[in-house]
Amino acid sequence: MAWKIERWLAEVFPGEEQVYLEYRNLPPRELVIVSAAVLDSALAELLSLRLMDLPKEAEPFLGVDGDGRAPVGSFGARIQAALLVGIIVPEDAALLRQIKSLRNLFAHRARVDFVHPSAVKITQELCRLWIKRSAALFNQSEEFIGTTLQEIKDNLSKDEAAGIGLLLAIFSVYQAYFHRMHGRIERLGNALSKPDSVLN
Repeated sequence: MAWKIERWLAEVFPGEEQVYLEYRNLPPRELVIVSAAVLDSALAELLSLRLMDLPKEAEPFLGVDGDGRAPVGSFGARIQAALLVGIIVPEDAALLRQIKSLRNLFAHRARVDFVHPSAVKITQELCRLWIKRSAALFNQSEEFIGTTLQEIKDNLSKDEAAGIGLLLAIFSVYQAYFHRMHGRIERLGNALSKPDSVLN
């Protein structure tokens, strides 16, 4: 087995200060699809750091060998697995699932943009979830965060730049957040190898 998808930290992550600069000039459809792909590869890498150190088992399980049919080979499955092994919290999972929905919309429709009614519905929910999550991440009140995001929120149905800005903000923060987590993730151990196991 070999790791065939891009390695997030070594090949994709441009550095905390460069994230916004690297992605801000992408066309909207490309921004949505690429940002979801980058977050997906980040979750795959973080999960690989969390699972037991058995690459021959973990790589095909995670689908990093290029097999999208793997048990954890899709963005949705990686979100769920990351939540279940404690890499992300339910609020992160909800946000990432909205980004996945936006990615699916942009990937499977020929004519769609950020002011398309289906996209607006997703970005409005994304904004609502982001207000709650960023308040916790930045230790601010939801009212304060909501006030600063109000202009974006008010323009989601009218101005494509509002949806783009919202996605870029969330994407940039998650890139930095995952980068900080990267060195802190602890591997799962073998529960039966502990001296107080049920076999003793």
